[in-house]
Amino acid sequence: MDSNERFACVGCGACCRGRFVPLTLNEAVTWLKRGHGVAVMLEAFDESLWPAGSPEFTYNAGRSATVPCASGTLRVTVILAANALPECPNLQQDGLCGIYLERPLVCRIYPMEINPFIRLEPAAKDCPPESWEQGTLLASDQGLATLVQQSRQADRDDALRKVALCESLGLMVAGWKGNGLVIHQPSVEDLLAACENIDENAVPASSAWQIRADDASLVQYLKDHALPLADPATDSYIFHSTR
Repeated sequence: MDSNERFACVGCGACCRGRFVPLTLNEAVTWLKRGHGVAVMLEAFDESLWPAGSPEFTYNAGRSATVPCASGTLRVTVILAANALPECPNLQQDGLCGIYLERPLVCRIYPMEINPFIRLEPAAKDCPPESWEQGTLLASDQGLATLVQQSRQADRDDALRKVALCESLGLMVAGWKGNGLVIHQPSVEDLLAACENIDENAVPASSAWQIRADDASLVQYLKDHALPLADPATDSYIFHSTR
């Protein structure tokens, strides 16, 4: 929480439109019970991205789960994200949130970043300039700091079950961190049933995980390490490049 920015929400509703909203596992169940869609975003990585024991590896490893893959292992991160395309289904005509007292953690935290390695950049946010000309100094907001820690802890607590959840649904194609996200869109009914039936102590077990990649050097790296590649010619998921 080292931001020197001030911020005050002006109620424009811009942050409620044109995005996916990351949810905790419990929040996803609540969202699905309202009948709203939740996407399943998957990315994988190994120690080639950061040295083992580095702060970046430690952070990302904590919110992921190790899965067997061919002759080795990968770390898979699952992001359950509410579909707010073109806008959040809870956004009212007056521009206010219809579930304000029950809104997800990320909505309470916005515009602050949760990832400690992403710097808050007002220009990268959808909020209008007047939002940044008044209000609380974000770095001094202890309530906000507590929410950020709660969100990070939920990522760690949910990591194993979320990956096991994907295995139960057969969603085992992931993007490579830094190259792309694979976005699966199961039905509300299927995902809700899987969430409600996943065991509290479930752990990943499948060795059928695959990587979807579109970068030639990455493809070669994956082949050299005998990590299975997914067929890019499919309509069973969306590949979103993050390069």
